[in-house]
Amino acid sequence: MAAPSDFDFYEGREIFKAAIQKSIADDTTQNCLAFIAKYPGSDPEKKSAMDQALRDLLKWAIVSDQGIEGFKVLINFAIEAGLKDAVSPSTPFVMMSDIFDMLTLKACEDIFSLVEDRVTTWKSPTFYDAGKNYLLRMCNDLIRRLSKSQNTVFCGRIQLFLSRLFPLSEKSALNLMSQFNLENVTVFDTKLEDTRHVKIEDKTIKEENMEVEEGEMDESSSTAPIDYALYRRFWSLQDYFRRPTQCYEKVPWKHFVLNADEVLTAFDSLKLDDLKSQRKKLDKPRQTDTQTFFAKYLTSKKLLDLQLSDSNFRRYVLVQFLILFQYLNSQVKFKTASMVLTDEQSAWLKNVEEKVYQLIRETPPDGTQFAKTIEHILQREENWNSWKNDSCQSYERQTQKDAVKPKAKARRRRIGDDLQASGGKIIKMGSNELTRLWNLNPNNTDACRSDKRIFLPGIEEYFGEAIEQIDPEAQVEDEYKLINQRAFQWKSLRLLARKSPHFFTHSTSPSLPLPKYLENILSKLAKELPNQNSSDDMKTEMEEEDSIKEAQEEEDLKNNEEQNNKDESPEEVLTDDQKLAVAEKLGDDWKKLATELNFPEDEISYLESSEDQPTIPGVRMLSLWQENDTEHATIGALIVALKEIGHEDVVIDIFEDKS
Repeated sequence: MAAPSDFDFYEGREIFKAAIQKSIADDTTQNCLAFIAKYPGSDPEKKSAMDQALRDLLKWAIVSDQGIEGFKVLINFAIEAGLKDAVSPSTPFVMMSDIFDMLTLKACEDIFSLVEDRVTTWKSPTFYDAGKNYLLRMCNDLIRRLSKSQNTVFCGRIQLFLSRLFPLSEKSALNLMSQFNLENVTVFDTKLEDTRHVKIEDKTIKEENMEVEEGEMDESSSTAPIDYALYRRFWSLQDYFRRPTQCYEKVPWKHFVLNADEVLTAFDSLKLDDLKSQRKKLDKPRQTDTQTFFAKYLTSKKLLDLQLSDSNFRRYVLVQFLILFQYLNSQVKFKTASMVLTDEQSAWLKNVEEKVYQLIRETPPDGTQFAKTIEHILQREENWNSWKNDSCQSYERQTQKDAVKPKAKARRRRIGDDLQASGGKIIKMGSNELTRLWNLNPNNTDACRSDKRIFLPGIEEYFGEAIEQIDPEAQVEDEYKLINQRAFQWKSLRLLARKSPHFFTHSTSPSLPLPKYLENILSKLAKELPNQNSSDDMKTEMEEEDSIKEAQEEEDLKNNEEQNNKDESPEEVLTDDQKLAVAEKLGDDWKKLATELNFPEDEISYLESSEDQPTIPGVRMLSLWQENDTEHATIGALIVALKEIGHEDVVIDIFEDKS
């Protein structure tokens, strides 16, 4: 809304400017109220005019370089004016956003103390609803400008301020869906280093195809040999830390176990002591006021030896292991049904977790205290995870004013009170029939246990008609038999479970249809019931049918065992000689076969790069195929894959009798 036409901005700005330069916010507020009182117009118009005057005053303070203290006085004045309803409640937040947008990060860090100290003011009813979105947007803009590796303290201050500003029940900043930051990809060399030698003036200079990163040392200064296998396994773990859900899959889990065992073994073999961690601090005294900077991961091969000897770097990796293990073992609401660990996986996680804690305790300085702190933090995270699984219930108790007071109701008179008062005498219920029913038995428990309340029928009574119907001489059609009716089936199972031992007998035959199962049970009951009027011919025929069925079941089981033994015969298993022959025939085309057998690209490159192994890559690939997929890794599957890649000659030469 436009300001009144006769409002003198210049006069008002000079009054405010003089008072602000004296750093007296209360006097400035009084002068402000007295100044705008003499001008006509409605309250919204006067507030709009004051908002514009403060924006102009802020521009003057920035241009004239009033410094951090001048900005703080100006913001305090805007806050006091807002509390006295002289300006709009959103004006202080708009001014702070303008200040943070135009100042350097160092100045923003200094002036942010005012925002932290005023958190009680921001949570007051006057400012909270009008300014919470401004504060959230301002803090997010600051975090985007800050460096995650060099401004960690300032980032932490901002996060703590937001946690104090918003209530615990606020869900806007929660990761309710348990999503992961999949964009955080750690890039490292996945192939062997490609080098070439150039001879200049009888000197061989080694040129690399990878540029030297900032903070690295060149190759001439490093004499330690590079363990490429350990390097690749070490940095491959970052992908599992980034996306832990792949650990529930069969093949990635085996790679993770292999890589984790190798890395933890390397940590265990390379012990650290306090002298190593303090070696760089011997030349000069320790400075307590220096800020610690956390660099991002440098993944050069030449730095691996130094990184393994760094206690802080080792702690980063070990804590990542513990966070991953906690996620795999915890119950998360948004996990799918397939994300469940087996008993073998759970046992491995338990053993490795103990090993990780032991390595943390052995890592100086103060390893034992650091391990206790991490364990305490992870226990608190379990409580937060349970809170999220329960849909983030509010921790705030309902105030007495907000609580709905229930209406006072008259105390309902219970029958037990009358019974206790009467001493077991007859209790009148208001009518003769109710009084008779209530006083049939003085003890209700004994009345419920009375034999008159047993309504379950007997075996002979309930199954008599059904046993007669299954007699072949009765010639009752199947659709009219009781055993084919759903209601009878359901009641029969409940009755058998309560009164018949045949319900719990073990049988080697697979599950039968329910009518067939009831027919078998009834035939057994017919032999046991003494008053059953079935003929001897029926019993003899049933006995013959039972013997025929048992013989048929034994024959089927025998055929199934022979078929299973035939399927698992050693002829279908690929032998070592056959693997060697196939690998020699294929040569470099083993990669095509690996792709056909669903090997991932990184695994193929790893098999190709492992030149220190005594076997050739094709044999290692076929052995790994048999190990990962024992059920489908047969000669028949291999023949189909060889034909798919166009190597029928290998099939004819090696598996001629199988094809």
